[in-house]
Amino acid sequence: MARFPGQLVSLSIFTLIIICVYATAGPVCRAAQPTALPEKSEFFPVYDLIKPNVTFWTNIFTKYTRGQALVHDMGNLSRIYEELKLNPAKSQEAALANKAIKKKAIEKYRAILLALSKGKIPETPLEKKVVALFPNKTEPVAFKLAANRLRVQTGLKEHFMEGVIRSGALIDEFKMIFRSYDLPEDLVYLPCLESAYDVQIYSKYGAAGLWQFTSYTGKLFMDINYVVDQRRDPIVSTHGAARLLKRNYEKLQNWPMAITAYNHGLYGMSRAKNKHKTYPSIYTEYSSRSFKFASRNFYPEFIAARQVAKNYVKYYGNITLDKPGQQTRYKVKNFLAARDLVRTLPVDLETLQVMNPALRKPVFDGRKYIPPGQILYLPKHISSDLLDKTLSPLYRTAQRATPFHRVVRGDTAGGIADAYKVPLKDLISLNSLGKKAIIHVDQTLKIPFKEKSQPQRTAVVPKPDALTQLKTKPYSEKQPNQIPLPPNQSKLPRLPQNLEVVTSDLELKTVHDEKGRKYAIFHATPEETITNYANWLGIDAGEIRKLNKMSSTQCVSAGHEVTIPLPASGAADFEEKRFEFQQEIIEDFFAAYFIAGTQTYTVAPEDTSWEICRKKLDIPFWLLQKYNPDIRINLSVAKGRILLYPLAEPRAKHPDGSKDLS
Repeated sequence: MARFPGQLVSLSIFTLIIICVYATAGPVCRAAQPTALPEKSEFFPVYDLIKPNVTFWTNIFTKYTRGQALVHDMGNLSRIYEELKLNPAKSQEAALANKAIKKKAIEKYRAILLALSKGKIPETPLEKKVVALFPNKTEPVAFKLAANRLRVQTGLKEHFMEGVIRSGALIDEFKMIFRSYDLPEDLVYLPCLESAYDVQIYSKYGAAGLWQFTSYTGKLFMDINYVVDQRRDPIVSTHGAARLLKRNYEKLQNWPMAITAYNHGLYGMSRAKNKHKTYPSIYTEYSSRSFKFASRNFYPEFIAARQVAKNYVKYYGNITLDKPGQQTRYKVKNFLAARDLVRTLPVDLETLQVMNPALRKPVFDGRKYIPPGQILYLPKHISSDLLDKTLSPLYRTAQRATPFHRVVRGDTAGGIADAYKVPLKDLISLNSLGKKAIIHVDQTLKIPFKEKSQPQRTAVVPKPDALTQLKTKPYSEKQPNQIPLPPNQSKLPRLPQNLEVVTSDLELKTVHDEKGRKYAIFHATPEETITNYANWLGIDAGEIRKLNKMSSTQCVSAGHEVTIPLPASGAADFEEKRFEFQQEIIEDFFAAYFIAGTQTYTVAPEDTSWEICRKKLDIPFWLLQKYNPDIRINLSVAKGRILLYPLAEPRAKHPDGSKDLS
């Protein structure tokens, strides 16, 4: 699962961002010896060797607020160098100031530890304090190793308590769900760790919902597409989490390992078990590129979260938990427009959206219909009998298509609106083009729908050359403002101001073989997989792999040329699904984050695209590629190259949730 407990010098996990960190930490200290395995009746044993970590996380959840942070050793959580004072405000200014405070603290203690590793005699009170945190006669190399294990953890008291309060509305039903799968009901405390029971939470790397499923893992257990994201349905996603955890346990036969696999992955934990046999041995000895601080601490964090959430009165006093809401659950029998539903039933669109977080934005702005089989959550006063009688005349026979247009040279926003016979203001609003309606070549625009009694199945997308002769409108195409070039870089890509709505170039080139069969050739974009292509075409992935001479373990990389077979009907359906996939990624990301500015990064000799994104810039690769279109994932980037990258900040809200602070 994509969930990580902190960042080296930045915000912690329970802010609106869930940040992915792969910190540099070797196997933890060997001083604590593995204890004997517990009785089978104890599902979640607290081994002696993890007790210091459990204490650390318990304190983070209950004693330290967001105005405090601890500078600590990743390999020994009982080694606390300093408690920092932070700005507790939920604002961009506070976040940037706190980031600087943390960075300065890391640099200070790193300098001291490196000096001690070179044999420096401690002289200052601070140097003596640092030495006192280590055993007598510590070898110099130990200080050097400790310098690479420095980390800052922000306090989570308020955020964890808010999650406990939110859990009251759902936890009893969750316990019933886990019992129905014959699983320990205390697994319901995992969302306290993953999301603080926030249904709407979304990470930079695409994990969503209470259980923080990635799209890849989530699709194994629920529907995730441009219309519905059941990761955000608390009930459906909990069934998915139960099935995933049950699978982990059946494979690993051990709950500490099964829970760690929720973070690290079943394959990784299976490999660790084959090598080290027991959880204590895995905890102390196992190391891999991905099994670092987050994965090693996941089970101790769960133990701490479970302990705090079960005994919340002890830690937080007599707080009042949310109560389960009264609602009607109804399975939709065919395609249904949200606006038809609210025009007919005693419910408004805002209430419908709040009660149904799994339905995505296109459903509520009219671009898509609620699909058949989807469970609707409605106010209790709307009975199932009323729904049976009322909804039948409203059902549609097919889903609405997604029309889109790829901008070519000579296009204008006004000309495109005329060509599709849609209001210019709707085109501007839907694509967030701004007052000047600036567009650029290769931008992919969503086309507003015109109300019709029945949907058209196939999107009408005029050929680019049909628009090149359109008349120029008052909103003429202009070059976007050029981003200032960094030093020593003669050329960087021009970028649109409205980056959040720009979809990658999705152009397909249709070709035929000697037998007349149709194929499409295109360049893969970030996040796409061979499985995606197979699903969009309704064929086996092996057929695409064979056509592209790829092994079963090879992954398609951004920029690689891919060939796919096309059905007799052509490429329209495939293009539509591909466009929706890209829009899903972009819309989800920019619903949670905004671009606060840009900076540059100079590529180091050891860097790869993946390491740059995850370890150093903390942004997804697809976003980095927007600013540097020619870089490709899984490939080394030229040493010394200067990359332009965006600063993605969470869309912080006022305490009442009324508006963005950005």
